Amino acid sequence: MKRILLLMAIFMATVTGVSAKGGPTIGERLGSEQDTIIIRMANGAKMILQLENIQQLKAFQNYSLDSLMRELNTYVDRVDQMENSNPGSKDMTVTFNTSKAADGSGDQVTVTVQENTPQGEVRKERHEIRINKSFKIDVEVEEDGDNTRVNVDVPTKAERDSTRTARKEENYKSTKMGFDLDLGLNAFTSDAADIPDLKPWGSRYVSLNWRLKSRVGGRKSPFLIVSGLEFAFNNYMFEDNIVVEETGNITTFREVQDVNFQKTKLTHSSVNLPLMALLQFQRENGKDGFMIGAGPFVGYRLGSHTKLKFQEDGRTEKDKTRDSYNLSDLQYGVEGVVGYGSLNLFAKYNMNDLFKDNRGPQTNVVSFGLRSLF
Repeated sequence: MKRILLLMAIFMATVTGVSAKGGPTIGERLGSEQDTIIIRMANGAKMILQLENIQQLKAFQNYSLDSLMRELNTYVDRVDQMENSNPGSKDMTVTFNTSKAADGSGDQVTVTVQENTPQGEVRKERHEIRINKSFKIDVEVEEDGDNTRVNVDVPTKAERDSTRTARKEENYKSTKMGFDLDLGLNAFTSDAADIPDLKPWGSRYVSLNWRLKSRVGGRKSPFLIVSGLEFAFNNYMFEDNIVVEETGNITTFREVQDVNFQKTKLTHSSVNLPLMALLQFQRENGKDGFMIGAGPFVGYRLGSHTKLKFQEDGRTEKDKTRDSYNLSDLQYGVEGVVGYGSLNLFAKYNMNDLFKDNRGPQTNVVSFGLRSLF
């Protein structure tokens, strides 16, 4: 008798378990009027299907009952093995997966059996079936001689929603850590005669960012303060045959005529500390929606070098020179981000000059591109 009851309880948990992931059950999708179908088996056992309308019976054919019952029978055998190995135990639990996917994932189902036998002849058992901690079915079996009474308690949708909400509140953390990657382009803001033109696609900006996001005003608030650490790499690739030189402690861009460079660029790296106010709204499904934010940043130059690539005597030559080139050590500016879902755009403006005062051409740098979240 216990085997049949446990099979039926797990069967109900498996069929209705889709609601544990937030989706509607069959009854919630297809109506309100109830009907009951009793399937009598050859050995006298009965399987009871409680349906809301005839459409549910048609939808029920999507379930493979043969494979489901074979799988459930395996799980009941495991419970029986636990019973036999611990005959004196009054409380036991077994956990398994109802549907293993190719990657090994699946809905975790936990069955707990509690037995309570008082001094009289009435024997009571309680079976608790849980799916991923968010969906629970209680089956109570009371045996009094030849009479058996079964009570199955399935939580309502409101109860399940309340459980999920309570769990989110319990696990809520106002500050979270994350990573993102900036991929974009650089441009000079000055068009003075001593500022060379840049190759747009060669003047790349790359930044590896560690973020610390603190939500202000509770779990549902869209307002966040974002800080963290950024490791940025700025490349300035020149259109013409430009070399970067330092003469008399002053950096200049000089165009040469006797060499045709395949590549000529100036590169510097920096570490930045941002501080951004961010508004991030959620869609109805709980995923990220519209987002907009802005704030200042301050940084320090870590290193810099120039790189030349050219042909000489039929061979490809490369020349890489590490130097400060009078680049500003301290950097500061503002940055902004706007996006929707997983698509985010960023823009950064360095408010200080690229070179130190009176030590090189005067220009600022703007960077812009895509921000990828991890």
